[in-house]
Amino acid sequence: MKAIISRNRKIILVSIISFTLMLMIFSTVFVIRSHAMTSVPAEDQEVYYKYTAMYRVCAGDTLSSIAQMYMDDVHYSSEAEYITELKKMNQIYFGDDLKSGELITVCYYSTEYR
Repeated sequence: MKAIISRNRKIILVSIISFTLMLMIFSTVFVIRSHAMTSVPAEDQEVYYKYTAMYRVCAGDTLSSIAQMYMDDVHYSSEAEYITELKKMNQIYFGDDLKSGELITVCYYSTEYR
């Protein structure tokens, strides 16, 4: 009889410990998720839209000078990164040969939705 009571106590104790651990895990996950969701409210985040435009190359323009006009530090880590994107968009494979009057596609970011 004592063995049955002892066995039942062990089962109850293991059940209580398991329930407590699961409750602690769910509570921790809930706190972490709620903190992540409230740390930066959506209305405070600035939304950027990516646009493209046609640019007519002027005499003396280089990819570097065009990059200085259109790139921003938020979306590009360097001028070289923006120039690489310009080259891909305009299929410029060698150097940066631009001809005066030529139309090229440039990209830029804006907070205004158009």
